Amino acid sequence: MNEPLVDCEGYPRSDVDLYQVRTARHNIICLQNDHKAVMKQVEEALHQLHARDKEKQARDMAEAHKEAMSRKLGQSESQGPPRAFAKVNSISPGSPASIAVIQGLATQVHAQGTRVCKWMMRLWSSAL
Repeated sequence: MNEPLVDCEGYPRSDVDLYQVRTARHNIICLQNDHKAVMKQVEEALHQLHARDKEKQARDMAEAHKEAMSRKLGQSESQGPPRAFAKVNSISPGSPASIAVIQGLATQVHAQGTRVCKWMMRLWSSAL
């Protein structure tokens, strides 16, 4: 690509086809220029993509923060106790609950503003 096409006296070299070499060099240089242009477009597109993603992430975080704050305010203003989240209908024989002899304690009670099963309360208190 970079070797001269003339000899030391300035005459065209006789060992190469000058037309073919010049045409090949021209095509290669054109392809290199096209490649540079495409890579520049890809780079700009990636910068735009990441900028949009960063803006979207910032908007999503702000929206999540607003939603969390509104839920926190809504919970403090609500007056009723929270609804029960679990109810035990039965305990299978051989299960951990059966082994721990807590079958008779699976009645619902109202504990600290939340309806919880007695056996769950005992498990929580023993875990703490």
